[in-house]
Amino acid sequence: MKYIVSIDIGGTTFNSGIFTDSLNQVAISKKDKIRFYKSKNDVVDAIVKQVNDLIDSVNISKTDILGLGVGAPGPLDPKKGIILDTPNLKIFKNYHITYDLTKKLRIDTFIENDANLFALGEWLLSYKKNDVVLGVTLGTGLGFGLIINNQIFTGGNGMAMEYGLSPFEWGIAEKNACIEFIRNKSEDLYGQRLSPVKVEELYHNGDEKAKIIYNEFGKNLGKVLSHVINMIDPQIISIGGGLSKAFDCFSKSMISEIKLYSPSYNVNQIIIARSKLRELSTMVGACQMVKNIKE
Repeated sequence: MKYIVSIDIGGTTFNSGIFTDSLNQVAISKKDKIRFYKSKNDVVDAIVKQVNDLIDSVNISKTDILGLGVGAPGPLDPKKGIILDTPNLKIFKNYHITYDLTKKLRIDTFIENDANLFALGEWLLSYKKNDVVLGVTLGTGLGFGLIINNQIFTGGNGMAMEYGLSPFEWGIAEKNACIEFIRNKSEDLYGQRLSPVKVEELYHNGDEKAKIIYNEFGKNLGKVLSHVINMIDPQIISIGGGLSKAFDCFSKSMISEIKLYSPSYNVNQIIIARSKLRELSTMVGACQMVKNIKE
């Protein structure tokens, strides 16, 4: 049997998984936090150790591993295997990660935008009957991935769908549709920076300030999504990332904003739903990417 390793690197955490070449899960590591490490080299060493420990734990040989797929925040250059100047992973700025991991792990390594891999995994596992599926990741940043006719849409140069970096009245799009927005807004209203989890808890307890925060967050996200819907007219929008856990807190204001600006949403049955699988979809997408390249 052949296996594929995947690594999901986010803005704050990373973890690894091993899957069979038929995309069945074998093992998943615990998440580790980037802030625990002082330098890029320390983070890379921790990733290498995490992968090697996971491989050892299931007692498989590296000769049976087809490759390693890495999902990371964009912008990045998947053809060259370089993480570029991403605002949400500055420790890896202009880092040739695939070369380094191939050398250190002795496994062929490939990289793609994590939102693209999330979208691919969502399509494979949940929405395969649909031709146009948009994946949205809400977390440290705001990521978009698009599947059109069974394929990741990467554009002419491999860097499509970086809409989170596009300008809005408040700055770049993701500034007011990410974790930092929740923290900043909670500081304004409560006098202290609260985690999204804490604000979500307050929201469900009926706290009015928490409602203001998540309603505004949803409105911001809805405005951004209305642009994307008007451009690509997806059948499915699947929302993942850490902030998707609070979907029930912001979905109503998000949908209200989309209805104001997106004719297709009002006419067609575009499904906007919280992902049930989240990081698992990203890892499965990474494995499928490796399979596609190796085939």
